[in-house]
Amino acid sequence: MTITRVPLREQVHRAVVGRILREELAPGARISDSVMAQELGVSRTPVREALLRLEREGFLEVDVGRGFFVKPLSAREMREVYPIVWALEVLALRSVPPLPRSTIAELDRINAELARTENDPERRIDLDVLWHQTLLEGCGNQRLMEMIDSVKAVVRRYEYAYMQNSGFIPISTRTHDEITRALERGDVEAAVPLLESNWRFGMEEMLEWIEGAG
Repeated sequence: MTITRVPLREQVHRAVVGRILREELAPGARISDSVMAQELGVSRTPVREALLRLEREGFLEVDVGRGFFVKPLSAREMREVYPIVWALEVLALRSVPPLPRSTIAELDRINAELARTENDPERRIDLDVLWHQTLLEGCGNQRLMEMIDSVKAVVRRYEYAYMQNSGFIPISTRTHDEITRALERGDVEAAVPLLESNWRFGMEEMLEWIEGAG
């Protein structure tokens, strides 16, 4: 078994992302690298590296002279980010070899649990993440998958915010099933517009919420 050591800056990045997703660091909140370093028990260097990365990824914004702030949620960002997610996932899906029966069965299992999990929105988010990971696990393009993970982290922030306000996450299990059936037949081109539709459904539901809140 290979043991992989996770760099400290990566551990700090994950910790800060987790706090943003859970809104322990709310939109507009200022983040002090020295305070964060003390809370996490690390030096300021990996914290600074993580914050700069989060600024590049769209989680934070920098005010020169004042530091890092959690970026506010916006309908504009949603409209920009969601199409990137489905475009990258479609690209990955087209590179995935035909799905074995075991993967088809696992997609069905996850989707069935999703359909049963009506009253646990956080679990629904986790299951949806797992379903998409399983769908694309055969993609051999590591750089592409890293890009997808990075952009989807921004999407998760909106899903968690929506969850905390509405108590529900809009996920179309019917579209999941239609994608699985198309891939079971080996019809990738039929699955492609369905995958886009799946992401568009979630985007439109949350856009209605965020624009109404504004």
